[in-house]
Amino acid sequence: MPSCCRLRCWRRCLLVATESGVEMPHRRPWKHWTLWIAAGTGAVALVAWTPFILRAAAPAGMDWSRLSEVSQAYGAVAVIFSAAAFLGAMVSIWHQAKQTRIMHEEIRSSMHKELMLRALDDETLMHCWEPPPEPCTFQEARQHTFCNLIYRLWLTDYLVGRMTRASTRLTLEAHFRGEVARRHWRISGQGWNDWANASANRREQDFVSLTQHVFERATAAGPPVEANSYYVPPRV
Repeated sequence: MPSCCRLRCWRRCLLVATESGVEMPHRRPWKHWTLWIAAGTGAVALVAWTPFILRAAAPAGMDWSRLSEVSQAYGAVAVIFSAAAFLGAMVSIWHQAKQTRIMHEEIRSSMHKELMLRALDDETLMHCWEPPPEPCTFQEARQHTFCNLIYRLWLTDYLVGRMTRASTRLTLEAHFRGEVARRHWRISGQGWNDWANASANRREQDFVSLTQHVFERATAAGPPVEANSYYVPPRV
């Protein structure tokens, strides 16, 4: 078969395979590899012949030792730039590791939230979790669980640096004005404290310690706002 016929046949097969969704084997022409081999060989040859090219192009009587001293003077500048580049690479790696940790924290929190939200709508699924620290109604258990989700969200924001200590304090002070929030921490505070100490994470320990401090101050300041007093009846 002539070469032009073979080329037309190959193009027709490629068109049919593309329309039908069949992947054709990828064929690289030999010229592509030849070009890369030639480029690599040329680069190696250029590096190897650079001293001879410079000697041939340099004017007669040039003091090569003087040039060597000048190049050594610029060597100190090159070291500074190399150190700066290395430092930049280290900062980039640290930033990527931090972003990866944040992503993993958010994925884990999302999975935990999904499980908890499913259990909030089904009492039988709530039985799959640990029993409450003290007897309570299902409604109180749902409130307790939802407070846990809120608190874990703030904890994650604090761990990844989205919340400062000052903003966390303000958030907790507003939170513990409510009756349900205080009941939740009164029941679960010790458990959170034990968990933070076991994790050996300083920021987690600091967050839980700050929560306990704000809770004690809120309790000493007076009674909380009762849950049934949050909202007034609709205006007629």
